[in-house]
Amino acid sequence: MENNDITTDVTTDTVTATTRGRVGHIVLDRPRALNALNHAMIDGIGAAFDRFRPGNGAGGTGDAVDTVLVSSASPKAFCSGGDVRAVRETDLTGDYSAGDSYFHDEYDVNHDFATFPLPTVALIDGITMGGGLGMSMHATYRVITERAWASMPEMAIGFVTDVGISHTFTHLPALATAGRPTTALGLWLATTAYRLTPADLLWTGLATHLVADAADFTDVLTTDGPDAALATAQSPADAGEAPLAAKAAWIGEVFTPGEGESWADIAARFEASVAAGHPVAQETAGLLASANPESLVAATELFRFAADHTLRQALDAEFSLGSWLRHRPNFAEGVRAVLVDKDRDAHFEPAMLAGVDASVVPELRAVLAQLG
Repeated sequence: MENNDITTDVTTDTVTATTRGRVGHIVLDRPRALNALNHAMIDGIGAAFDRFRPGNGAGGTGDAVDTVLVSSASPKAFCSGGDVRAVRETDLTGDYSAGDSYFHDEYDVNHDFATFPLPTVALIDGITMGGGLGMSMHATYRVITERAWASMPEMAIGFVTDVGISHTFTHLPALATAGRPTTALGLWLATTAYRLTPADLLWTGLATHLVADAADFTDVLTTDGPDAALATAQSPADAGEAPLAAKAAWIGEVFTPGEGESWADIAARFEASVAAGHPVAQETAGLLASANPESLVAATELFRFAADHTLRQALDAEFSLGSWLRHRPNFAEGVRAVLVDKDRDAHFEPAMLAGVDASVVPELRAVLAQLG
């Protein structure tokens, strides 16, 4: 890979795609918003993937590329999530079509990323939340620095885990082969919005490599190719012990949904453990304090579904349950509290699990049953 000439393929206000050597490089560049994904940004990423697709006959460069890299121009964040404030604004007018289009297009790009016919690399340096995991965790190689951390915070905005992460979290690469409780751990990560450390990301297999410097890794990748770049990775041990590993046994015992169980059953086990003074239970209670009860109920049904279905089916389920939640007032209230007024004081209705209508679980299961 000695040809290091740079060709610009796609340029928008927030996304740039270039060809350097045989690497197609997609750069997220909306720094003031920490790369929060608006609709134009999603379209730009999709257009870049189309340009790099092998055999692209519409002026693309796919036949000149053998690896695609996705990274950020921001020193603070890979991607802080989706720009759901805009979705909230249009939803509040009673017009849900704009939000529907946004999520449809985002999930299609997530699926394209996961099924892209060339090796892909996500270089994760800094904040990665929500939609940012959809633009990174579906890559062939998920390369992190010691500054990386990740979280799925949808419960606090009255929404549900999306961008295909319900599938990713129920098929955690490093744990599935070891017979670990991946559905339980995934559900715990989603409902608590736990902040995954670099060591956690490596332990779960969500990250595949740890590198010392993002810029140096990019230079080696674009000059000498992926094998040389990945060979510069540090030992996972350099990230230290994974805090999540010590919690896994308790999570497996409490958060594994049994046959026919709902969030109420998991909550009963969890509350009994809190009463018994278990430290992970007490930590979990704090993490769940800001969650919308309806979102917790929906997430449990989603994860049961995603564990036994394909990524595409999981994305469709996320859209369906996300739409169900968007038509309820808690989504607008959660986004207001977290992203608009930023007072972190959402007034969800109902505020407690006991107030969730008994018809909600069968209603959600009926929605999912229609998807296969």
